[in-house]
Amino acid sequence: MLYVGLDVHARQSTFCVLDGNGRHLHTHSMRGPWDKLLLKLAEIKRPFAVCFEATSGYGYLHEQLNRIAKRVVVAHPGQLRLIFRSRRKSDRVDAMKLAKLLFLDEVPPVYVPSADVRAWRGMIEFRSKLVSERTRVKNRLRALLRTLGIVPPRGLWTKRGMAWLQEQSMGTEFDQVRRDVLIDELQSHAVKIKRVEKVLDAVAEEH
Repeated sequence: MLYVGLDVHARQSTFCVLDGNGRHLHTHSMRGPWDKLLLKLAEIKRPFAVCFEATSGYGYLHEQLNRIAKRVVVAHPGQLRLIFRSRRKSDRVDAMKLAKLLFLDEVPPVYVPSADVRAWRGMIEFRSKLVSERTRVKNRLRALLRTLGIVPPRGLWTKRGMAWLQEQSMGTEFDQVRRDVLIDELQSHAVKIKRVEKVLDAVAEEH
């Protein structure tokens, strides 16, 4: 069994290979997307285990590596920082550290959910970001009203409140344009959030 430590980035990756006794065989760095890296790893003729640090898109990489490796372990980045406190840091050094941890069976792992669960979690995070963006727009509208000395009624974000907001004289043409653009953004976010929530509600009904 060989032990491979991967340090992966979007456009460049490095892997270190140890033999069954933990001796260093070789380290290789290459530019290009992950698909190119996977083709290179597929050239390894002996069975191998592989370890890499959890990063954006780690679920996809985990699935692809499972097709060519005997064992795939995704390392917890936070716990790795506790293990390795050295200031010496580079792609080659990191790949070597991961390979050694894998050989010693001391990798702090993370749970890798299925593709369906990852997609569901991603949709929840997406909704959260949309809600945050909508909140920022509301805050900008309130700030605009305060700047002009306009006191909004309660329930500003209801149908009646929005109708009131659209009827207000905003002082200058610049302020009116700002108000209209922010209202457009607010309505756009409402449509997007409703669409996302419809999908999430459908998933919730099935579970």
